[in-house]
Amino acid sequence: KATAVGRRRQMLAVLAFSPGVLAPPGLVLPASNKVLRAPVPVGQMNSDSRPTEEYFDFLLGRNQKDLTVDQPSIIVGSGRVGTLLAQLGNRRGFDDLIVRRGDPIPADHPGPIYICTRNDDLSAVVAQCPEEKRPDLVFLQNGMLEPFRQRYGLYENTQAMLWLAVVRTGGKPLDGITSECPEGLTGVTGKWSGALAARLRTGELVCLDQNERDYRRNSLEKLIWISSFMLVGAINGGITVGQVESKHKELVHALIRELASMCRYTLSVALKTGLEERLCAYSRQVEFFPTALKEFKWRNGWFYRYTRLSTATINRNGLKIEMPDPCPLHTELLEIAQEQGLINLGEYQDTEVRW
Repeated sequence: KATAVGRRRQMLAVLAFSPGVLAPPGLVLPASNKVLRAPVPVGQMNSDSRPTEEYFDFLLGRNQKDLTVDQPSIIVGSGRVGTLLAQLGNRRGFDDLIVRRGDPIPADHPGPIYICTRNDDLSAVVAQCPEEKRPDLVFLQNGMLEPFRQRYGLYENTQAMLWLAVVRTGGKPLDGITSECPEGLTGVTGKWSGALAARLRTGELVCLDQNERDYRRNSLEKLIWISSFMLVGAINGGITVGQVESKHKELVHALIRELASMCRYTLSVALKTGLEERLCAYSRQVEFFPTALKEFKWRNGWFYRYTRLSTATINRNGLKIEMPDPCPLHTELLEIAQEQGLINLGEYQDTEVRW
């Protein structure tokens, strides 16, 4: 606990020296001028100019995308989400092509390619997809996909963030409509957004057709939700997300704020106010959902990569330069999970983890 408190104080000191950030009342900063603190807790700001360009295109009425319609499609994977999309397509009279993991994707089949696999299978799916069909890939996964898409140059592909729960394969989905977001949370952006939205509406599921800026916020909110609620729930015996919301609200609120702040200072994306309430409302909607630390690299592992960058070095002038942990509470909870045998952080010590 003492170590975590020290980390948090160190982080506050960094924010106090950041442009546009005021020091919290009562914060005592070190008087020594032999310590240089970086203005940002990580080495770079990963900003993306495309959402801004897209916004100006919208205002000026240029480069507007054509509205796509639902049609026979390729579905990779036959798990809960893949089966759901196939069932909805069947209701509309479409004969979709179901592709198993590892099978080739035909180059002459029109329409979107819905990827309904786990994140760790994405590289194999891209490899089995012909080059000319890669623009039709539609990503439906949770977690941080940006490094993966950058690695493969998949910048313009359709992406969807599904705020819904399918308990079992073939089961009825529960939509993520909450008291805080009665308009729904599921969002999609890209070429095939109209087609996917139409298919989901067949099952009376809400799907918002979003621009890239709003979708990016949406995906980061889901990343924060799944990283915070799963972590807090896992270290408390694998309780449900509803129990996390009702029994550990103060802790999960603090973790949500910390991870959101980290996104703000690394990706230059400011999430909308009321984030804690929105995520808690969704947890109440899917209260039965169990918690576990899965797909670590794509979820909590993305935040932990920045933790691994935190260090203190001495430059050639003998001055100490500190790069503190940008999310110390998250790190403290990860260490608890490791003590409980839930994860092995030693597997993620290498900051050069390949995506």
